[in-house]
Amino acid sequence: MSNSNNSSRFGQWHDDYDSNRPYKKLKTDRVTEDDADSSSKTNTFQKQPIISNNVPDTEWWVVTRFRGKVSYGSVHVAVSTAIGEDNSLPNEMAIKTTEFSQASRLKNEGKFLHRLQDSPYVVSYYGNVDENTKKMLYNTILEYCPGQCLEKSIKSQRGRGLPENDVKRFAVDILSGLRDTHGKEIIHCDIKPKNILLAADLSGLRRPYGFIAKISGFGKAKRKGSDEYGEGWGQRRGTRRFMSPELIGDMVLDYGADVWAFGCTVLEMLTGKRVWEEEGELDWEDWITLIGDSGAVPHVPDHLSDKAKDFLSKCLERDPARRWTVDRLIRHPFVYDYSVEEEEDGIEDLGDA
Repeated sequence: MSNSNNSSRFGQWHDDYDSNRPYKKLKTDRVTEDDADSSSKTNTFQKQPIISNNVPDTEWWVVTRFRGKVSYGSVHVAVSTAIGEDNSLPNEMAIKTTEFSQASRLKNEGKFLHRLQDSPYVVSYYGNVDENTKKMLYNTILEYCPGQCLEKSIKSQRGRGLPENDVKRFAVDILSGLRDTHGKEIIHCDIKPKNILLAADLSGLRRPYGFIAKISGFGKAKRKGSDEYGEGWGQRRGTRRFMSPELIGDMVLDYGADVWAFGCTVLEMLTGKRVWEEEGELDWEDWITLIGDSGAVPHVPDHLSDKAKDFLSKCLERDPARRWTVDRLIRHPFVYDYSVEEEEDGIEDLGDA
């Protein structure tokens, strides 16, 4: 096993899934909106891999149940069977699996999660295992979260939005994760409610439903200064509905793209509705026109508090030079009381497995 994280931190991990979906419906190669990821200098989208739901037990774990699919693999829950010096795994974990030939995103995710292993606001990574069964499989070992991903938590409100104080707390968690991510010169490239996981919180703070929000889904991330990133031009990565104007229109990628997507995420938490929902379903060229060229911003309802509306305006500023950074946003009056409480508590460890 390639295990590059010996941390004893243990929250839990969960990603978007449908636990009621029978196995026979999982075989798919369709492209959905959330799979929208045009590679640099192209507008074509990558297909989902054919997903296997038969992940065998290994010397490291025993699979207990299937949880569903993610955009580039399947997710199973497993319990650790490793003992002694090899027992660096939590008792319960999530296994993301895909065919080795389709594993580029899982490998990319693991690379960045390893660099962020000290952040309590990023999902924990415990390594990877290659399996040579009938097909070569690539497995990434991550935290398992009993809580829903943020997207499902929002949907459970049936269009009413989350309570504002809950939004503030989750917003601070996400901003803290982005601060750690950007501090490592990493651009996430796909911030959205589906990629925010709600893990068990052991800090003692008054958190919504006892959960801490953690950033996951680093499969599309890029590091500034890398050969792949270059000068940031010719890039277009992420989910269309959450792309910033400069990213979808001019194909310019920088930290500000994460801030815009974060603003869209906060807006969805507050309203309970999808960002740009009023525009209906659009094709790719229409998204470029709407977000990149029209000068429009997502609709912010008048009934939100003045502080919330001002906070969103700083995130959803079309000019990336005027858009606020993560460090400025975390001091905004909308979230300031919660961010100060977070700093005073000095959370560094979420407990042992």
